[in-house]
Amino acid sequence: MTSSTNTRIIPLWRQRRYLLWLGSDTGSALGMSLQWFAVPLVALIVTNSPTQAGLITAIGQLGRVVCTLPGGVLADSKDRRTLMIIGGLLGAVGGVGLMIASLGGHLGFWSLLILHLLMSVRNGLFGSASDAALKDIVPESQLPGALAANQGRDAVISLAGGPLGGLLLSVSQAVTFGALALAHVVAATCAKSLPATAPLSLPAPDSRASEKSKNGLLGALKESLAEGLSGLTWLLRRRDLRGVLMISTLLNLGINASITSVIFGLQQRGESAGIIGVVSASLGVGMLLGSLPAAALLKRLPTGVAVCVGLLFTAGAMSLMPFTTSVPWICALFGVSIIGAPTINAGLGGYLMTAVPSALLGRATSASALLSMAAVPLAPLIAGFGYTAWGWSGLLFFCAGICVFATILAIANRPLRTLPQQQEWSRHAANFDV
Repeated sequence: MTSSTNTRIIPLWRQRRYLLWLGSDTGSALGMSLQWFAVPLVALIVTNSPTQAGLITAIGQLGRVVCTLPGGVLADSKDRRTLMIIGGLLGAVGGVGLMIASLGGHLGFWSLLILHLLMSVRNGLFGSASDAALKDIVPESQLPGALAANQGRDAVISLAGGPLGGLLLSVSQAVTFGALALAHVVAATCAKSLPATAPLSLPAPDSRASEKSKNGLLGALKESLAEGLSGLTWLLRRRDLRGVLMISTLLNLGINASITSVIFGLQQRGESAGIIGVVSASLGVGMLLGSLPAAALLKRLPTGVAVCVGLLFTAGAMSLMPFTTSVPWICALFGVSIIGAPTINAGLGGYLMTAVPSALLGRATSASALLSMAAVPLAPLIAGFGYTAWGWSGLLFFCAGICVFATILAIANRPLRTLPQQQEWSRHAANFDV
């Protein structure tokens, strides 16, 4: 009891386990950020086709989505620290593979497609382990602060990732992919330094494991699929969560399609990788500014109100995007569109972690990620085909329409709109137990 109490009052920045977790998660996030920034641009450079670049990006995102549920099963059945180490090492191997292909002059449509797909599959299989481990490391009372800090971290990565990726690409593609590999090495190293003790190690293995082996490979696959779907089923039975998750699917599609469309449009009109990096960095500026008051807002405002206000900022800024082609105005609108995201993500993510039992957390968070990302693979396809068919304004009007529709649905959704302040999350979640 004393240990638990002490953990609650020690600031996050003095907790060694949390700092090591943050170092690992940050290395992984930076590696993925460089991947998602560099690969579409390299694809545009080597193919000179927005359609082919869109296909490469879309198939990669689809691979990540497909592997998200199996990743949740892994996070709930294996030691999460071990999974974080393996994920970091595999990310490093993928980055080295891209670097070698670039140095050898072998980067083309098929090589980029295969390597990007393999890296994305890694992201799906191992991304849930780090997310699920956070609840094991941080006391529940500190979860909102930790998630808000993570949003600030994501903002810094977004802020630095674009210019860093643009700078590295201006040097060479091989250097960019080498930096990607190094980021994943850092992730694996920090995870290796985490103490290999509970609560990172999960409870005793499922007693059904022996039954799986008796039923053979087909039986094991069916059992694994059922386990993966259990998190999804649990979420969809929760009246307080299912509408939120469906809305986030639409919103992620609209935002990602807008971002990808702008990047494709800027590249096609001849803007440099550096300029595109600056535009991407404007998203980081907006997230960083939004992350500063996120924790305080969630303490003082009902979570549902804070989320709806943030969505209005997003819909309004995206609705203005089709009316400008100026890089400064694009940067300003992107910054405003994302300024509410840290509060939205910290609020909904914190409530989800509070509501979900720890033993189910990996499967539930992976199912949540699956639903929120389900339509994201369509974003590069919308950008690639839509830019050719509709042009800059028509395409961005379409993307803005998706964001506006998602915001209207969110405001009309009573379970989302009435989410209480963070102090009342546990009591509120108990009303919807299944």
